[in-house]
Amino acid sequence: MRSSMKRQAASLTATAFVVLSLTGCTGSVTDGDAADPTASVGSTASPAPTSDARTDEEQLPLPVDEIAAWAETAVPRPSDANRSGALSGWLSQNTSAQQTSEFSSLPAGTYQAQVACRGDGIITVAASAIDSASPGDPVTCDNSTIAFDVAIDQPGMTVTLDLTGAPTIYALSLELQS
Repeated sequence: MRSSMKRQAASLTATAFVVLSLTGCTGSVTDGDAADPTASVGSTASPAPTSDARTDEEQLPLPVDEIAAWAETAVPRPSDANRSGALSGWLSQNTSAQQTSEFSSLPAGTYQAQVACRGDGIITVAASAIDSASPGDPVTCDNSTIAFDVAIDQPGMTVTLDLTGAPTIYALSLELQS
């Protein structure tokens, strides 16, 4: 009886790990990074990970559970959470090749944005005011780190990440310039 309970617990733990690992790279995110106390994160996970999604995860340059630590060094997060935002995770064709995030609490102004990506894919980043008709000038990240400015004339910013090619990890930070 005990050994069957242990097998069931191990099976549930393994399934939960895979589902939670894939949740970070699917759906859209609202107000950016979950570590930000003012942020709320929403995503839509696949009911069961496919073998293609597991294969994509294996192609990443880092294990999924190490992406957040890498992001902290790749694009250091500003200390003032009221004037900044951050995202990190991974994209793939079989899980989510596009992610849109809204930072609704960011004040109007000009932001210094930094995006880093690692992997064999190319991520195109576009940022603009939430209600803007234009998505802003896109920036392409190809296994590099890039800094660029984003100006918004009203509170709130939308950031869209689009992947072309192989599974790739990313980190993004935004900081209001004085």
